Amino acid sequence: MQQHLQWWKDLSAWGGDPCAIILVTVVRADGSTPREVGATMLLRFDSQQKWQQSDTIGGGHLEFQAIDIAKAMLAGSEQRILFVERFNLSARLGQCCGGVMWLLFEKITFSQKQNIADTYTAWQAGHVVIRELQYEQASKWHVLNESTVVTCEFWQKETRWKWQQVIQPYAMNVLIFGAGHVGEAIVRCLLPIGVKITWVDSRQEIFPQDLLPFVHCIDTDIPEQIIEKVDRNTAVLILTHDHQLDLQLCFAALKSTQPPFAYVGMIGSKSKRAIFEKRMTARGYSQTELGRLVCPIGIAGISSKQPAIIAVSVVAQLLQVFDVKK
Repeated sequence: MQQHLQWWKDLSAWGGDPCAIILVTVVRADGSTPREVGATMLLRFDSQQKWQQSDTIGGGHLEFQAIDIAKAMLAGSEQRILFVERFNLSARLGQCCGGVMWLLFEKITFSQKQNIADTYTAWQAGHVVIRELQYEQASKWHVLNESTVVTCEFWQKETRWKWQQVIQPYAMNVLIFGAGHVGEAIVRCLLPIGVKITWVDSRQEIFPQDLLPFVHCIDTDIPEQIIEKVDRNTAVLILTHDHQLDLQLCFAALKSTQPPFAYVGMIGSKSKRAIFEKRMTARGYSQTELGRLVCPIGIAGISSKQPAIIAVSVVAQLLQVFDVKK
């Protein structure tokens, strides 16, 4: 599953600043390592010479050492602008993982930033972006109009190497009905991990102002029609203040005439589910269709009804669903 790429977002946001930027990327990881291949962090001194870091390659002494190298690149004491270094995660490095990681260091100048910003905009629109680098050549960023199964590839022979990183659009799309306390808590819990969120309610004024720039909010009196237009690789969460509306949304989300959604969850108790199942059975819904409804929502073993705790439980469940689909 595509992870939230804070570095990718900030790389675009920092594009207008003339200061150079260092990208540090995990291009190979053998054995036990703190991050996976493709993990990237972004480093720079801003125009006020304040140190900034976006994202992480795993923390600890490995990251501290990578930061020292990045600072040397920015200061000019490290003359190389594009290279790969191998790190043993042993006691000698102050880490006990025992694995080995290869880190790619890349210095990005102002002239390269516009192309990167353009590809980020395309990626936000749902396109695949490929980042390609090789020994002694500047990086290239391409936009693809079709999907690809390749994510990352690293090739090395002696001092020569090649790296390809495929940045997929967010794999996790969530459609939320209901902008009450639980809906808001779930949105706030989803945003840091990077999810495409569509949030629906009939009350336009209820959407929190600080979330509007990050979420596609729709106010409508006929929310069930939204379901017909949504990609089926979407998680649908039904959290409205109206049980009759919840039922109408269940009718729409579980229709046998459409492929199933990745997940359909409704807030409520086992009693609410039993009532809904009875009414849906009377409408001709099969046991297979009813079995796709998750109610109560959230992972097992958490009984609290606090919105923030419900949100953590539900997001954990969604991560399980999309990780299986990966």
